[in-house]
Amino acid sequence: MASVIIPVFLSFFLGPGVGQLYNREYKKGAILIVLSFVALFGAGVWYFKAIQPFLPADMSSVDPQALQELLKNAAHEVAAKKGYILSLSQAGLMVLWLYGVVDAYKVAIKKKEIPNGRV
Repeated sequence: MASVIIPVFLSFFLGPGVGQLYNREYKKGAILIVLSFVALFGAGVWYFKAIQPFLPADMSSVDPQALQELLKNAAHEVAAKKGYILSLSQAGLMVLWLYGVVDAYKVAIKKKEIPNGRV
């Protein structure tokens, strides 16, 4: 039973692809990890570009105490106007995560059923 739970927990807590690596599906695990990082990086770059119009051009002239409120207001504006893009990126990451957990479970079950552990 532990051989089935470990890859599921790895994928659940550490992210898509880690359970696949534990199951010795190195190519699939690497693909899922790379896809997750690409999705996170893409969302971060998009968010950085989307928040730029709501911030002053010269951030060095902004009072450090007012910076937090300024960033909070800018984040609220981006979420109000283009929040659907953030939701889509979250949904994509959730699909990758769910796929990783379910696939790690299914492959672990198959490996448990086959005596020599080869799939």
